[in-house]
Amino acid sequence: MCCLPPSFVLTMLCDTSTARLCEQSIEKLLRYCRGERWIGYDPYDGLNSALARALSFNSKFLRTAAIQIVKRSPINFRPLIGIKKSLNPKGAALAARAIILLAEKRGHELDGDFEFLINALISSCSEGYENYCWGYNFDWQSRAFFAPRGTPNTVCTVFAAHTLLDWHDATANQSALDCAASSCRFLLDTLNRSEEKNGFCFSYTPSDRSRVHNVNLLAAGLLARVYKKNGQEEFREVAEKAAVWTLNRQRDDGAWFYGEADSQRWIDGFHTGYVLVSLRRLIADLDRADWTSHLERGFEFYKNNFFLENLAPRYYHDRSYPIDIHSSAQAIITFLEMGETERAALSLRWAIENMQDESGAFYFQKHRFYTIKTPYMRWSQAWMLYALSLFLSRYSVEAVKTSG
Repeated sequence: MCCLPPSFVLTMLCDTSTARLCEQSIEKLLRYCRGERWIGYDPYDGLNSALARALSFNSKFLRTAAIQIVKRSPINFRPLIGIKKSLNPKGAALAARAIILLAEKRGHELDGDFEFLINALISSCSEGYENYCWGYNFDWQSRAFFAPRGTPNTVCTVFAAHTLLDWHDATANQSALDCAASSCRFLLDTLNRSEEKNGFCFSYTPSDRSRVHNVNLLAAGLLARVYKKNGQEEFREVAEKAAVWTLNRQRDDGAWFYGEADSQRWIDGFHTGYVLVSLRRLIADLDRADWTSHLERGFEFYKNNFFLENLAPRYYHDRSYPIDIHSSAQAIITFLEMGETERAALSLRWAIENMQDESGAFYFQKHRFYTIKTPYMRWSQAWMLYALSLFLSRYSVEAVKTSG
């Protein structure tokens, strides 16, 4: 038996300690989510209040104000204005992906949690569309457009379809793959595209023409993953064209703006993480090593601009607050995808030690002088459950590789 250097032993002890902390956090979080029956509030559900809808007078400004007032309040007054907890399709998708990872890690069959979540996901498909697609469970006013409750969008559809693909990977369920391919057809046949000579950008919904980089690469990433499974050449061609459109708009410092409209010229951490993870997977699924320099420059910007010294995540690249739990979850995922296990572990520890309540739920945001503790199901709990489960599954792989 070979002697291990002291630094190796220390690293393994730290990893074991972090994995144990991760397992404990997951169990607390699962108890909370099960107790809530996987339903909850959302940061953007302000217009689920009949009072807020009545007072908005179909005004973009007033709708935005209603959403932001409810979102930013450190006191959760939703029950007072008639906002009820409900199931969010994207939250269900993320939680189901986590349950698949945990089942694989523990050698268990998919259990009642997965059955409930996948049934809820399938039953929450947007109505009136030929292909499988999903939207949010609330009216939503963005800076660029208004989307009524249930309007299918690229982001919800992509995350739901990835859940179906994970299900197919775990069980070889053919109907899951067929549904994911149907979601690809939704992207291709229903969304708008902003086309240019060397590529195009997918819209957010069928009714807008926004140009948002994380949305575009999320769509491309799903098409590439399904192409890898069924060999449909159209999916590959479209994925490449969409990716090229976003790659051509990378800034000299490696970053991407959120979107191309004047009102979308900000840079934030978790959307940058979406772009990086999508790009890494596109490179693998499409065999496009020539895009690696874009990924490396983007990752350097991400590491150098979105974190404090203790790996607490900065929401924006140019200010420290708010510190948002979604940014923490995406940091864990992004570092794992980029092979930065140590940074992922530090990000995970910070989130658990600073943002998880005794109930098992994670807080929403820390501001300079106060913390918003409202336990959002999609934004906070589902994202952290997926990030923690991904860490636990990757930790096992890393441990085996290292000890070998």
